[in-house]
Amino acid sequence: MAKWQEALDSITPIWKMYEQGLDFQASQGLSEQIRTNIDFFEGRQWPVQTENTKNLPRPVVNIVKMICRSKKAAILSSPLRLIFKSYTQGVDVSKFNSFASSLLKELSQDALDRRAVDDGVKKGSYFYHYYWDRSALSPFGKQDGSIRCELIDPLNIYFECPSELDEQKQKWIIIATEMTLNDAISLADTGTSTELIYKGATENGKITVLTRYFRIGAEVYFEKGTKFQMLCAPKPLAPTTAVCHQGRAKAHLYPIVCGYYEKKEGSIYGISEIEGLIPNQKAINFNIAMSLLNAQECAWGKYIALPNALKGQKISNVPGQVLIDHSGTGNGIKKMPDQAISEIPMNISSSLISITRSISGASELLSGEAISTSLSGTAIAQLQSQAQLPIEDLRSEFIEVKRKQGLVLAQLMKLYFSCKEFISEETSNGKRVEIIDSFSSSDYEGCVFDAYVEVTNSSRATVAADISFLNSCLESGKIDLKTYIQAYPDCAISNKSELLSLLEAEQAQSMS
Repeated sequence: MAKWQEALDSITPIWKMYEQGLDFQASQGLSEQIRTNIDFFEGRQWPVQTENTKNLPRPVVNIVKMICRSKKAAILSSPLRLIFKSYTQGVDVSKFNSFASSLLKELSQDALDRRAVDDGVKKGSYFYHYYWDRSALSPFGKQDGSIRCELIDPLNIYFECPSELDEQKQKWIIIATEMTLNDAISLADTGTSTELIYKGATENGKITVLTRYFRIGAEVYFEKGTKFQMLCAPKPLAPTTAVCHQGRAKAHLYPIVCGYYEKKEGSIYGISEIEGLIPNQKAINFNIAMSLLNAQECAWGKYIALPNALKGQKISNVPGQVLIDHSGTGNGIKKMPDQAISEIPMNISSSLISITRSISGASELLSGEAISTSLSGTAIAQLQSQAQLPIEDLRSEFIEVKRKQGLVLAQLMKLYFSCKEFISEETSNGKRVEIIDSFSSSDYEGCVFDAYVEVTNSSRATVAADISFLNSCLESGKIDLKTYIQAYPDCAISNKSELLSLLEAEQAQSMS
C-alpha cells in the first residue's frame, strides 16, 4: 500500500466528516465572506495601497456599522420572555418556569442573545451550544455542576446536510474546538493512544478537537476525536443518572440551536446584513475620497513663472508672502485662475447614503433620529410603526430561535437536575423577595413540554407609561403615597426600600 494511502486510511472517520463540512463552507466562500464582513464593520474598508493610489485620501464613512447597529437594536427592542407549558393535564408548571427563569439568568442568556444577533447581522448566522459543565458553581457557591451555553462561530460548526435548515433533522453535527494538548488528553478515555493525539498537533502546540452529535435510533449520542485518534467512545447525551419509569431517560434533541439573519437558498448558513452593503460602501468611500483629492489638488493656487523670475524663491502660499519678479518684464510671475472644487462626488455620496438607508430599512425613523417637527405625535407614531414592518420578519425568526432554545432547555432540565436548589423571586406585601426553592425533574416525569415566547413592550416605553399612570392615580387620589412608592418601577428609583421605611416610620409616629 502506498504511504499516502496508508496515511489517508489512518485519518479518523469523524475527521473525514469534518473535511466534508469544510468543503461545503469553501464552496460557499463562507470564510472569505465573513472575514470581509468583519473588516467592513470594523472600518477596514480600503484595499492595500498601491503606487497609483498612494496619494488618494482613504476616508471611511461607515454606513455599514450604522445600519447594522440600527437593525440589531430594532430586533432586540422588545424584551422576550420564555414560558413553558405542558400538554399533560394536572401538571403545575409554575415551578418549572421559575427554575427556568433562574437558570436563564445563571446562563446570562440575554447577553448571549445580544451577541448572537450581532453574529447574525455580521456573519449571517449564529449557533447556540448547550452543554453540561460539572465544574460550574451554583448560586450558593457549590461546585455541583450546571447547564452552560456557548456561541459557536459559523466557521466552527458543520452539518451532514448543510442545505437542511432544521438542525434536528441532521444525521450529525460537528463542532470544532481548538485546545491545548493537555486539555485534549484529559478528555480521552483510559487507554487512548497519546502518541496519535500528539500527531495531530500544530506547531504552536494546539490541536483541533471535534465533537460530533448524532443519533442511534431516536437517542442523541456524542463522541470526540482528533485527526488521527478518537478520544472517547460514543456516549449518550443523557447522563446515566437520568431515570424514568421506563428505565434510563433519553435525549432526543440535539443540544444545538441554529439561527440565521436572512435565509440563504440551499444553506443553513444565512446571509448577513453587510453583504449587500459592501458595494455601496465602497462607492461612498471612493466618491468622498475623490472629493477630498479634488479639494487637495485645488486648495493651493498654481503659478506660471518665466525662467529666472524667481531666482531661488520658493512659493509657500503663506499669507502675505512677497515675491520679487526678477524677469524684468513685470509679468514673470503670474497666478493661474483658481479652479472650482467639484461637488458632484459628494452629491453622489449623499444620494447613495440616502438610498442605501432607505433600501436597507435603516431610515431615520428606525434609528430614532429627529424628523420633521411639523408632524403630529400620531403621525410620527404611525410612521415609526411602518418603519418597523421590514424588521418584523427578522424579529419573528429570532423569536422562533428562542422557542427552540426553550425546547432544548426543557429536555436538559429534565435530564440533568434530579434535585437542584435555586433562588426564586416572589412578591410579598408589595415587595419582591428572594426565596430558596428546590427543583426536581421527577416531578415532571412523563410530561411533554412546549415553549412559547412572550413579547413585551419596550422596557423604556413601559417604564415611562407606568410612571405616567401612577402619577395620574396619585394626583386623582385613587392610590396613597405608600402604594405609589411600592408600585414605582425599580429601575427608575434607587432607594425604594428606604423611602418605604421612612414613610412607615412617619405614619407610625403620627398614629402614636
